[in-house]
Amino acid sequence: MKVLIAVNEFKGSLSSAEIGKIISNKLNNNYKNIITYTQVVADGGDGFLTLFKGFTNNKFRTVNAALQECDVNYLLNEERKEAVIEVAEVIGIKQLKDEQKDPFKTTTTGLGKLIVFLLEKGVEHFIIGLGGSATNDCGIGMLSELGIKFIDKKGYLCKCGINDLSKIDVIDNKNINSKLTKARFSIISDVSNPLIGNNGATYIFSKQKGLDENKFAEVDKYIEKFSNKVNLATGKNNTFIEGSGAAGGLGYAFMSFCNATIQSGSEFMINYLELEKIIRDVDVVITGEGKLDKQSYMGKAPIEIARIAKRFNKKVIFLAGSILDDELSELNEDDKKLIDASFSIQRKFTSLNIAMDRHISKRNIENTIVQIFNILEFSNG
Repeated sequence: MKVLIAVNEFKGSLSSAEIGKIISNKLNNNYKNIITYTQVVADGGDGFLTLFKGFTNNKFRTVNAALQECDVNYLLNEERKEAVIEVAEVIGIKQLKDEQKDPFKTTTTGLGKLIVFLLEKGVEHFIIGLGGSATNDCGIGMLSELGIKFIDKKGYLCKCGINDLSKIDVIDNKNINSKLTKARFSIISDVSNPLIGNNGATYIFSKQKGLDENKFAEVDKYIEKFSNKVNLATGKNNTFIEGSGAAGGLGYAFMSFCNATIQSGSEFMINYLELEKIIRDVDVVITGEGKLDKQSYMGKAPIEIARIAKRFNKKVIFLAGSILDDELSELNEDDKKLIDASFSIQRKFTSLNIAMDRHISKRNIENTIVQIFNILEFSNG
């Protein structure tokens, strides 16, 4: 039996690479007739850098979303004048303490500093994974570093967070970094949400970044007002383009002010890794992520992997930390058929902190995998 293991990270617990190794080791040690293939899954968020080959890994000193100095990783191919940036690595929510999670203050400034540095090094093609950001500032921090001025009615510059975004009266892009004219940006997004509205950046993603629900409508109005000014200043209207709401509006910022194209993270990853070719040659696909719910079916990598597997009539096993059956019951019949069997790795009722402990997650994954493949071995005689 040939098994492909392609599980997304369990956020805050185990990376995709770690999960793949755990499952592969367990299967190889316990069953003689199983051949395993592992593949890191990252559709634009955490772990995006691990997908790439032919680049050197480098570090850069910048600031995180809370304006604290930090060293971040990026990939560079000097010969091709190409760089890969993982937004989660630079201004990610994973880097902040709970008390620092406040979109009124968190900023994309650190990302802008890295891009300026790479422009100075001669980089002309940026591949940027947008997932996992701690910000909701529509990229004004990043764009300010690139030379765009956002000015309030008193003449002060607006650079940081929703607090500043809400005050913007004038957009001056006359001094935008000249090196941007040669640069192009391939923006890789793990979501397809627009910038504003009930399915936009604020309503869908800002709660996990620290924004109180009773502020959603207020903030969405600020962003709508800002987007109207941007549309006038640039002559472009990207407000409702799929992915414009990614990373708190960073997708919108890139498309409005840079030579940028946006692409589904799942589509990019599947094509880049040639996963279809691998899936054709296996019998079972093990995929999954921290939570299986309706959002999993909104372009997320594990479900897109499952779609390919079912095209070739492969069995799909989905592992998750938690499974929201009430939400899954609302799916259409075709989507329900994408997964043959789903399993929560939790073995007992416990607190979230304990469930996410790395050692406990590892043990739970191992126990779950053994139970699944004991049944498969039994059914195969």
